[in-house]
Amino acid sequence: MAEKKENTPKANNKYKATAEYKTFRTNEGGLKKEQHEKLLKGESVDLKDAPDAEMQHLIANNLINKGE
Repeated sequence: MAEKKENTPKANNKYKATAEYKTFRTNEGGLKKEQHEKLLKGESVDLKDAPDAEMQHLIANNLINKGE
């Protein structure tokens, strides 16, 4: 049986914050403090362990984009 490829928003785990994230996110919410701080610095962050609801919120509100 062929391995099923994950097709969720978290399949590519690296994300960068948008200007909106940097403006409106004053705390980490469902992210780890380290992830939040790196996003604020403009770094690409691995969010594979972020809660699904948090990821959906960040993506739907254009607060993060796929990074490198």
